[in-house]
Amino acid sequence: MNKLLVLCLALLVFMMNVLTGSAQNRKQGNGPQRERIDAQKVAFITDQLQLTPEEAQRFWPVYNQFNSQKEDMNRDFMQANQKYRKNEDTMTDKDATELSDSYIKHAQKVVDLQKEFHGKLKDVLPPKKLLKLYNVERDFQRLLLQRLGERKPGGRQQQQ
Repeated sequence: MNKLLVLCLALLVFMMNVLTGSAQNRKQGNGPQRERIDAQKVAFITDQLQLTPEEAQRFWPVYNQFNSQKEDMNRDFMQANQKYRKNEDTMTDKDATELSDSYIKHAQKVVDLQKEFHGKLKDVLPPKKLLKLYNVERDFQRLLLQRLGERKPGGRQQQQ
């Protein structure tokens, strides 16, 4: 029963974030499939970390803010480098150097954001749950990729 309460609370917090960001998501081309994946991620993380209602209430706003900032950062990076990727065969050495340098700068920005996020989460989650979060995120990504592979024609099909 308590597990169900935590899951409901986490989904409520998530849905509040979805509703406030739904106009932005539509503008960016994200739709119902993205919202389903996000809801599954919330349920997966909440379940795997066994968040208490108090932890969930404090955790999800911080986590959602981090993910939003990371997605914005990645989207901006990809848009800025689109012109180089389109002209890869004709780019100059100077352009190639700028592009390779931008990859390193972007990676550093992501690491800096992760360090900031880690510091904030240390105030929200117990140390063992924080450590477990990083593994749970990786597990969710693997699960998502596995499901994607199963759905693609010619992808690995699991026998049931």
